[in-house]
Amino acid sequence: MEGEIILKGGGVIGFGALFLWLGFTGWKARREERINLIEKAILEVAGEDEPLPLSRLDRAMAYIQPILMLIFGPLMILTGIAILGLLGD
Repeated sequence: MEGEIILKGGGVIGFGALFLWLGFTGWKARREERINLIEKAILEVAGEDEPLPLSRLDRAMAYIQPILMLIFGPLMILTGIAILGLLGD
C-alpha cells in the first residue's frame, strides 16, 4: 500500500516538473514558427516544401499552452507532495 502511494506521489511530482519545464521552454519559443514531427512527416510524404501558414488558433495556442503548463505544473507538484504527506499519517 505504501509503495503505491509513493509511486503515485512521485509520478505526480514528476509530471508537474515536466509541465514546468515544457511551460518554460514553450514560453521562450512562443513567437517562433515551428511545426511538430507528425506534420513534418506528412509534408515529406506529400512532397510539399512549406507547411500551411499558422492560423489564429495556432498563434493563440502558442500563448495558452505554456501558461496552462506553468499553472498546472506547480499544482501537480503540490498535489504530489500532499499525496506523499499522507504517508506520515
